[in-house]
Amino acid sequence: MKKIILPFVILIITILSVNCSSDKNANTDIKILKLPESGEETLKASYIADTLIYIPLETTKESLMDQDIRQIWLDNYYILINCKNTGLLLFRQDGKFLKKIGKQGRGPGEYGTILHFDVILDTIYISSTSRRGFLRYTFDGNFCDEIKLNYQPVFFSTTVDQKLACYCIEEGKIYVYNNLHNPPNTIVVEYGVTKGRYKWSLRDTHMTFLQKYSKGLLFYDYKSDTVWNITENKKELAFIVDLKNKLPFDKQIEFCNGDLQGWNKMVTSYQQVHIFPLPSYTFIFQKHWRGAWYDAIYLFNTKTMETKKFNKFWISDDIVSGDRISPINFAYSKDCLVAFGYPPSEKDLEENKANAKQARSQLWLNQMKTVKEGDNPILVKLILK
Repeated sequence: MKKIILPFVILIITILSVNCSSDKNANTDIKILKLPESGEETLKASYIADTLIYIPLETTKESLMDQDIRQIWLDNYYILINCKNTGLLLFRQDGKFLKKIGKQGRGPGEYGTILHFDVILDTIYISSTSRRGFLRYTFDGNFCDEIKLNYQPVFFSTTVDQKLACYCIEEGKIYVYNNLHNPPNTIVVEYGVTKGRYKWSLRDTHMTFLQKYSKGLLFYDYKSDTVWNITENKKELAFIVDLKNKLPFDKQIEFCNGDLQGWNKMVTSYQQVHIFPLPSYTFIFQKHWRGAWYDAIYLFNTKTMETKKFNKFWISDDIVSGDRISPINFAYSKDCLVAFGYPPSEKDLEENKANAKQARSQLWLNQMKTVKEGDNPILVKLILK
């Protein structure tokens, strides 16, 4: 009897040891984002930020923007903004307008409507309508070359090691390029892709499937709860989103059979989220599928691992201006949340001046003297705690 029990005990100890070892080696970076159903009314800036920096964007005939801001990129020196009808505009960090990058047209080095842009080192990559590939420019505005591909790179970004990653929606694959002249690495991110997807899904170019952040490049397809981190040659699990009312696979746009009006009406009852991770907080912007504006902000605290909901999409600036500012979800910055507001009216300025008690508020009032109603939006950088 002892001969039978001893090997059995050794086997149990071995299994427990393996399980303990595997737990230690488990990926502790995976975060489960549980989205609460109720929350506070408004997110106050002081809850997440110590400092707000207002940047009035210079308004000239060439730099005047429409309100349809598609994408923003910024570093310590420059701000790049893509607007639907204006093209790609380059500003300094103080808001001074420098130049328009490229121009719209059909000739060499010209683009149609910009679908997306990104920056690798000192080169700007642009994809646009009427082009199957990339146009590349320097920050001086000079056209470098055109890289042609056998598909239109609508959704692309860069990995943490500056590799270009393109999500090919009609194939459910991400192509990661070490060099655009060489074959890419292929990462399958979706299975069961239908033939009809490409025909209709490119209408959703306002969506993004790739979100760059300080630790990598996120991919999410709006059909799954899983969010992947994309590296040069593989995908790793990064987030699991507890989104209860997501759009089912069989109700995606590729199954609408051309009835876009009926599809738009049907999908409004479903939700989608955009994830924007920063070092101290991960922002989750939620809206209805065909809604023009986001409905709520969820805030995941990376220290406490707790998620809070705020029922308004705008942020109340209780530090500087007392105004509402709107976060920009299609923006990239390593260390701050980017938002925008509009130039205040004279009445608003007088009210703020009467209530101004802090030096920061006075600085803001002085800045607002340089802008008038109808000028470009004012960029706001929230330096998070």
